[in-house]
This record gives sequence, structure tokens and C-alpha cells, in this order.
Amino acid sequence: MALEGTIRDFGLPDIFQLIGLQRKTGLLTLTNEKDDESVTVTFENGMVVMADSSARRLEDRLGNVLVKQGKITRERLDEALAVQKQTLQRLGHILASGSAITTKDLRDALQVQISQIVFRVFRWRDGRYQFTPAEAVDYDRENFVPMSTDFILMEGIRMVDEWPIIEKKIPSFDIVFRPVVDPSLIDVAAGGAPDTSVAERRSAASATGRIRLAAEEERVFRKVDGVRTVQAIIDGTGTGEFEVCRTLFDFLNRNLIAPAGRGTAPTLEESEARPAVSSVPGYAVAGLVVALGVAGLAVQCRSPFAVTGLSPVLSGSYTGVLEGATLSRLARLDRAIEAWSATHGAPPSALEDLVRAGLVDRSHLRDPWARPFHYEPGPHGYLLSAVDESGASRADATLDRRGGR
Repeated sequence: MALEGTIRDFGLPDIFQLIGLQRKTGLLTLTNEKDDESVTVTFENGMVVMADSSARRLEDRLGNVLVKQGKITRERLDEALAVQKQTLQRLGHILASGSAITTKDLRDALQVQISQIVFRVFRWRDGRYQFTPAEAVDYDRENFVPMSTDFILMEGIRMVDEWPIIEKKIPSFDIVFRPVVDPSLIDVAAGGAPDTSVAERRSAASATGRIRLAAEEERVFRKVDGVRTVQAIIDGTGTGEFEVCRTLFDFLNRNLIAPAGRGTAPTLEESEARPAVSSVPGYAVAGLVVALGVAGLAVQCRSPFAVTGLSPVLSGSYTGVLEGATLSRLARLDRAIEAWSATHGAPPSALEDLVRAGLVDRSHLRDPWARPFHYEPGPHGYLLSAVDESGASRADATLDRRGGR
């Protein structure tokens, strides 16, 4: 029997969590009538193993991304598509078996493309869901590593929480940026010591007049040329859209790049069709998660996934989701403080300064339980932590960036 309803009544975090907890196998179909899109997520034993979208088929997206990354030519892709039409084999298998791409290329591309489809539905405002159990499902077992629902929930909430901040400076994927520093000043960091903060590494680089970037950051920076759009940079790096946009946002805060206008908006044939950078405010998702925790007992009784006779299965899991959102906001504040420090030479005197500067949203100053984060600036760094019910700092959620500690 199929299980169905609306996303407004039974939120996506709840749906994914229940499927994962009960190790369900089957197809979850999500339909957004407003955007005329349908997304199908395939589960095996509660793990996500496949995802596809009616707006842009996975295999079409996969082939175009490999072309834009320079892994294959358009001619080679057309040849593989012709073979696929005759044999009905997966496109990735045809390209890998024909040595057009490596197995690693295929695995990396599949992971990024499927992840983006799954994470994007977390930004839907409304829609319908239908879960159809199955004895077995088909997916590329050789080249795709199943994703746990815990990972999807943590990443999904983190991404949606940060999108509203990023979109203030990157409201569209057709924006073009240009570098404002000489690329020859860029140094690629081989990796700092585990206890070395990003701010400290930047300060060390600034002292020599050089700019220190991680390898992933440098790869994105080299794509910024005053011609490529944000969408073209995403396609060219082969990295997820969220990670690229977050890196560009950081570059803007560090004055490494600047807007250079807008390029031609990508068509459906050129890139993945998508809504605006963010279609759900971060505070709405945080509110949804809290509401789900409050409604957990009622859901257990009326949910088609409920296990009769057992205690509520979601109480501990929801706490984990809220804890994940807390750590996500701490990390966001940490990056914002470092961006402020890189510009002003010292940490802000109060977290409110970050809000006024547009680096974070006001909702990020509190955890999902509405408790304000503790912040202590100092001459050599800062202390940032979550607090418990009594207002005391939590040792398990503390970032100590003070020098010598």
C-alpha cells in the first residue's frame, strides 16, 4: 500500500528520517506542482541509492557536466548516447567501460549529481509525497555509495540554513564575477595543523603579501574570469552548487572577487533547471524541525510509518537533528567572525556586528531552542559556544579560537 500526503502536513525531514529509521526499501516520489517537477528518490534498507528529476534527467545532467568539466567531448557524449539508445545500458557504464572516463570520475560525478537532486527538494515550500515499498530496487551498485538519511538531514539542514545568507550576495546563478587580486599572489595551502584556524592561516599569508587558499578554493578561484557565470563555475569544477556558492561568498567577503554583471542565463539544454538559489528561508526550516519535535508523539500515532506498541522512535533522532543544526550555526558564525577579522584585523565586539554587516542572519545568533550563543572576543581571538538550559557553556559545542589555547 502506497503512503502519501503533503509536505506541509508531513515535512521532508520527517519523511526521510522515518524511512531511514525503519530501513525501508522503495521509491519516494515528490511532486511540486508549482514548478511542474517530480523527483524520485530510491531507498534501499533506509539508505538513499538513487535520485532522478523530471526537470532534468540524471543521465542528461551527468553527461553535460562531464563535458563541461572537460572529461569528455560533446562528440564522445553523443556517441555514448547513441550506444545507450541501442543497448539501454547506463550512460556512466558506457563511458567508463570505453575508457572515456575513469571509474573515479564517474563515482565523483554521480555522487555530486544525486546529492544535488536530493538536497534541492529540501528547499521546496510545498508539494506532495508518495512512498511505495518494494522488495528490491535497481541502481548503479558499482559506482554509487549509498547515503545515510542522517547525513542527508544534517547536510540538508545546514545548506538550507545558510542559503539565505549566501543569496544576499549571490541571488542568481547567472551572475558573473571577476578577480580583483593578482592570481600570481595565490598560494595553495597543503593543509595546516589541526589546531590552526582559518583566520590564523590567512593572517600568516597576509604577513607575506600572499593569499592562502585551500586546494578546493583555488580550483574555484581559477574559474573566476569575468566571463563565466556562477552556473558555469559550478559545472566546470564538478563540485556541488552549495559548496561553490559558499566559497564565492567567502571570496566576496575577503575582497578577492567582485561582481562583473550578468551572463546569459543557462537554458534547460545547457544546465540543470532549478529554482532561485533559495526558495525556503532558513528560519522556516529551523521552525519546521522544532515543530516536528513537538509533534513527534502525534506523528507516531497517526503516521503510516508508525510502529504500534513501541515508544516514540523519533525523540532521540530529532534531538540529533537539532544538535546538528546547532553545530551548523556555530560553524556559520565561526566563518563569519573569521571573515570580519580578515577585513577589520580583529574579531567583532559583539555577534550583532555580524548581522549589521550582512554576514549572518539574526536567527543564527540562537540555537534551535532559542538559546543565544555565548561569545567572548579577546585581543588574540575569541571563544564561541552553545549553552545549556542553565546558560552555561557546553564543552561539547565550544570553539576556542584564543591564541595559545
